Amino acid sequence: MKLLLIIIFAVLILIPVNIHAEEIPKWIKTIVGWWSDGSIEDDDFLKGIQYLIKEKIITVQKTSPANAATTDGIPDWIKNNAKWWSDGLIEDDDFLKGIQNMVERGIIQVN
Repeated sequence: MKLLLIIIFAVLILIPVNIHAEEIPKWIKTIVGWWSDGSIEDDDFLKGIQYLIKEKIITVQKTSPANAATTDGIPDWIKNNAKWWSDGLIEDDDFLKGIQNMVERGIIQVN
């Protein structure tokens, strides 16, 4: 819930627009870093990412629910990528590929 409140506050300050990977706002990277360090629960992280997608702050391709294989949670490699991304060790595109993977697997629901 803390993550969602932070995101909503930040969105109220910023005008949400469709962005490309190189334009991901820095505050998102900070929040992802908190999640990767365990300061934010997985459920709050997923709700926050869903909100960012819904508000078109992060753009992903929608996947047909019939093709999505729901899984029991966030794969460990996603959290590792999030940590590396928040530390500046991998590019924005690599982080977004992980988000896209979670959409395709049904972990993140996109309406």
